[in-house]
Amino acid sequence: MIVLVGASASGKTEIAHILTSKYGYKKCVTTTTREKRVNEQDGIDYHFITKEHFLELKEENRFAESAVYQDNYYGLQVKDIIENGIAILEPKGVNELIRQKRNIYVIYIQTSENLRKERMEKRLDKKESISNRILNDRTIFEVKHITHIDLLIENEKHDLNEVAKTIHEVYQESLKLKTINKNV
Repeated sequence: MIVLVGASASGKTEIAHILTSKYGYKKCVTTTTREKRVNEQDGIDYHFITKEHFLELKEENRFAESAVYQDNYYGLQVKDIIENGIAILEPKGVNELIRQKRNIYVIYIQTSENLRKERMEKRLDKKESISNRILNDRTIFEVKHITHIDLLIENEKHDLNEVAKTIHEVYQESLKLKTINKNV
């Protein structure tokens, strides 16, 4: 499973969309308590649920990982983990899957604050929300907080189709190497 991690508006959601539509990966749909944005669809972009329902699922150990970000709960349910899948997680979630020794390939999408701010403004996020996210992301999404990264992508005005192609090619090559090592 590919795990994309990066700060708000780093391009990870769009990259995941390209990987699913062009290269046949399946999106592992994350569950969240945050408000649905314009153009987002329940069950496709996220499973949108109430905080109460989220906490019930957590109590029932239904999540492989979960975290709180910007006062909202996020989690990847065990039922949503897919072999040829792509998940978008934050560093604590990535570290939890690594701790569980899950078979994941971690890709960190690094993008400047200026470009991220530009993207958030373009999608009409509220100014206060933008400021808070930029500020919080400085700490939360520092590379040093992630136990292991397989591929770091510098995403500065690159064509996201090219970024997705690179990710696909590098990931497929890593799978070949794992197969070769198993056969040796």
